[in-house]
Amino acid sequence: MASALQLPPQSPSPSGQVLALLSTLSNPSSSSSQDAHARHALALKARDDALSLSNDSYSNLCTEFCRVLCCQSPESLSMEVLKDFHDSLAGDSDMFHKCCGWIQNNGGSNAQREGIMMWNTLRQMAGLLLKNALVSPPPPSALAQTKRMKLSPEAATEIKHALLRCLTDALSPIRGVASTAIARCCTAAVYLEKSMGIFFSVKNWVELVPFILHCVQVGNNTQQTIHSRDSIEHHAGIGALVALRKLLEDVPNRVAAEAPSTSFHELVPALLTCLQSPIQTRRKEALACLNVFIFPMPGALVANMDRYLGGLSALASDESAEIRQLVCQGIVSLLSQRAEYIKPHFASIVTFMLTATSDADPNVALEACDFWLTFASLDEDSYDDEMMGCVAQSLPQLLPVLLNGMVYPPDKIEELLEDNAIDERGGDDRQQDLAPVFHSAKTKGQYDSEDDDSEDEGSDDDMDNDDGEWSLRKCSAASLDSLAGIFGASYVLPPLLPALQEGLQNTDQWIREACILALGAISEGCMTEITPHLPQLHPFLLTQLTSQDSLPQLRCISAWALGRYASWTVTADDPSLVACSIEALVGRLLDRNRKVQVATCSALGVYVEAAGDLMTLYLEPVYRALMEALQLYRARSILCLFDTLGVMADNVGPAIGEGSLPGIYVPPILKYWNDIGRENPMDRTLLPLMECLGSITVVCGMNYQPWAVETFEMAMSTIEGCMMIISHYNNISDVDDELADPMICAIDLIDGLIEGLGSNFATLVAGSARFGPTFPNLLGQIVAHDIPGVRISAFAVLGDLARQAPTLIEAGLPTLISEAVSSIDPTHPAVCNNSLWALGEICVRCGENAGPLNPNAADLLQNLIPLLMGNSVDIDGNPIDTPVPGIVENAAITMGRLARVNPSFVAPELSRFLLGWCDGLSKISNPIERRDAFNGFVLALRANPHSIQGAGPLSQIIGSILFAVVSWHVAPDDLLKGASLFMVYQDFQPFPSEFGELKASLTQLLSDLKASAGQESWNEVESQMPVNVKRLIKEVYNIDI
Repeated sequence: MASALQLPPQSPSPSGQVLALLSTLSNPSSSSSQDAHARHALALKARDDALSLSNDSYSNLCTEFCRVLCCQSPESLSMEVLKDFHDSLAGDSDMFHKCCGWIQNNGGSNAQREGIMMWNTLRQMAGLLLKNALVSPPPPSALAQTKRMKLSPEAATEIKHALLRCLTDALSPIRGVASTAIARCCTAAVYLEKSMGIFFSVKNWVELVPFILHCVQVGNNTQQTIHSRDSIEHHAGIGALVALRKLLEDVPNRVAAEAPSTSFHELVPALLTCLQSPIQTRRKEALACLNVFIFPMPGALVANMDRYLGGLSALASDESAEIRQLVCQGIVSLLSQRAEYIKPHFASIVTFMLTATSDADPNVALEACDFWLTFASLDEDSYDDEMMGCVAQSLPQLLPVLLNGMVYPPDKIEELLEDNAIDERGGDDRQQDLAPVFHSAKTKGQYDSEDDDSEDEGSDDDMDNDDGEWSLRKCSAASLDSLAGIFGASYVLPPLLPALQEGLQNTDQWIREACILALGAISEGCMTEITPHLPQLHPFLLTQLTSQDSLPQLRCISAWALGRYASWTVTADDPSLVACSIEALVGRLLDRNRKVQVATCSALGVYVEAAGDLMTLYLEPVYRALMEALQLYRARSILCLFDTLGVMADNVGPAIGEGSLPGIYVPPILKYWNDIGRENPMDRTLLPLMECLGSITVVCGMNYQPWAVETFEMAMSTIEGCMMIISHYNNISDVDDELADPMICAIDLIDGLIEGLGSNFATLVAGSARFGPTFPNLLGQIVAHDIPGVRISAFAVLGDLARQAPTLIEAGLPTLISEAVSSIDPTHPAVCNNSLWALGEICVRCGENAGPLNPNAADLLQNLIPLLMGNSVDIDGNPIDTPVPGIVENAAITMGRLARVNPSFVAPELSRFLLGWCDGLSKISNPIERRDAFNGFVLALRANPHSIQGAGPLSQIIGSILFAVVSWHVAPDDLLKGASLFMVYQDFQPFPSEFGELKASLTQLLSDLKASAGQESWNEVESQMPVNVKRLIKEVYNIDI
């Protein structure tokens, strides 16, 4: 059959200079290493200079790289180019002879083969350099220019033609480089729209998708034989499929929206035809492309859905494990994105997935196993009773398969045994042991991140702490956990319990380990039904944990499983259960195996959370064991230990600070900080140390005083050291966020000292000869810092100082207030919230003394109004449509506290924001902050009663005020549900008796509102009020409505 393939124009030959540049950059010189290094450095500089000198220079070098990529053999080069190549190497012609010597010397086949191999190495390097230069255009070297380099239209056209042509190259690595360059250029065009996007966006590269389609169709039309696999049509078909797959992985929506519609709609049928190809690579790449189409779901795939499903069915038993894996991936994608298309075939799909979950290839089994986890994670609208029934019927066969999937495979067992041996020998920390450490700055007020459990990254729910890789074992356990949650014990336990009972008695420790993992996985979904078995299972788990014969992995999973059932241990009638559990865990804290250390510490933390103050009886032995472990632990273990110490402070409460207990654990922690800090004050191990000390200082209160000065000075030293390092950066944007983490942690620790010591913190600062005099100045620096995380924590300190030790901020209060006002910016939500909270606390401290607020009151008001009215804008002036949690409430609180200082700060412009203020008032949950806000609200209304007439329709304004008042009678957890909740709410609470004076003010306010509104407006308000609200206002405030 004659070739129907139509190729773009061929690029000209490259120059000898660029070949010499690439040869030197590859640096395979036989000269001395020092000379080679110098030449390589010069070549790098020459490349960078050429790319950044001018647009013309940039375009020329990119074009030359492209020409090298396209040149399939040095035989096509002219003698002039070859000579230029040789002469440009400045005497180091080794690479020239390796690539091209066989041409001049008529070398034999071996010399030619080796020469072509070296040549193709240069081609690949040229392609990679071209891709990097295109997707990340360098800034200009000339200081007068500010825009990045930009290709000329002629260069862009040649490069696009060349990259498309390279998709047809006979060599897979060249096709791979070209396809990657195409995909990355189209991706870069999305965010470099004014430079790259002109040429390389899918929309503007009009030849791209039509050429890919053309190559796929030509490949489909070519007779697929052994000999055809050397044809250009075959290579073009494969190259096009790879390029399309990479494009769809990177910018699927752009391809669907911007490609020429005719070509795009023809892609799906062409890909479906590829599924029938005898060539495995074509089937695999085509199926990968079709799977990616599921998310954008173009009309062409919808129209051909039956063919696609038929293709999946036909390939379900393909000899290639990669293709079977893709079949499972396609089904899982359909289930998660468009389950309606597989509902009619769901029974047969469940049968196939059940078989695939047992596939001999672990990658296929993992992809199939994800089907069960995905199904269990669907929302109720995505499946029906028939689908639930299909999965339920499969559980007797599926659950033993999942249990088998939880057993470590042989290769992993071998790896784990080697790790165990290393731990036994006390080997050095390995890379996988060094978990990354992050810190989130402390937030205050209505949006308190400390109450957000979602950021608990090191929880006990980590079923497998061996590594971060998603595996069949983890997926099987997660699937069992989720299936138990939606089907319950009646479906899960009958088929699972016999297998579990058999496995738990198995002499093979790896099988016992998997069964304990399964036992922990079903704890939440089957807790009630498994409880009768726990009196026998609990001692068994303790034995597996404490036995010297147990493998470390068996000890780990036993500790984890004990944690999963900690709530039963705590609530059981037998108090000895807690004692023996704590004793077993404490006894394993000093295990030599690092993974056992982590698992035991984590499980102990879970027990502490479950037991709370019941832990008081065991605190001394637990703290002594943890401090002994502190001397032994390293890497991840030490991080977990500090986390456990923080958990104990947060959950046990003041008992941790009583008597001699702090003397057991605080001095060793401070010594550890000193020892590590002397070597490296920025060591990230110190982050969780400072976090746990922050919790301890708050809970211990005045009992922490013996170590307060030392802790304060170490925290201050950390802040100063961090600021000194950051000051060496010319551009703050170059500072890695992690670099500031130690400073943020140290600021939060100081805040913990303020909360714990209260007014005595001022005495502490005065007692520090080194940092007492500089503390106020440092506070001014951190509230004005350029790094948002620093300001978040700094404003938390500022607010707590206003509450507890105001003398420390009096001298610099005008500047501090000004910085806080300027930080009211919702584009940095946490900074904004903390600055609002701090300003509110300063207002409280001012009382009726408006002097400190006078210079900034007007600016503060103007910054608060947009937050209350929901018309804030981002840095580019675009409206912020999504409300930021806590900001409206904190703005309402601060507005009220500002009005309490002086109502005239707020009253003149009250009509502008009265509605928004009422909305914010109705969402405040903290009773003290709510009291302050409403007191200020009443004062402001008294100061400007006419604002009600100018704020909007009178009935709407009165209704908003009434609903704000009614919010006092709604449980805090229900406040964020909005005014619509009041329509049916029946659980109204009494007005807090301790705020009787405020209640009287609100009663008078409502009475005055009714008197001034007029009967017509009041009738309109009454018609909108639910019966339950009318009854509440009548009974509590004596207002007929």
